[in-house]
Amino acid sequence: MSQVILTFFIAYGIVIGGSISGGIGAFLTDRAPLVAMGELAMQLKIWGLVGALGGTFDSFLQIEKLFVGNFSPVLKQLIMILTAFVGAHMGTISIHWLVAGRG
Repeated sequence: MSQVILTFFIAYGIVIGGSISGGIGAFLTDRAPLVAMGELAMQLKIWGLVGALGGTFDSFLQIEKLFVGNFSPVLKQLIMILTAFVGAHMGTISIHWLVAGRG
């Protein structure tokens, strides 16, 4: 259970941290920071997912074990993929909520 929580917050943190840092960079380069944050949140969603999983190949190699008949690792990896996706998506929603109506 602790790995699931950690995976969620890693994906969430990648999106939130990258968007805020990108917003600061946009401010320093005379771009609209809130607009840049919204755009970056969408672009960083997939990287939040990949970063939380530690690379996509390991996750998908575990799914290959389904064909051998070993279901436990497959179920664990599917839960981790779903958790990472939800974390990245919640990070994107949080950024969009933060910048809503601005910029």
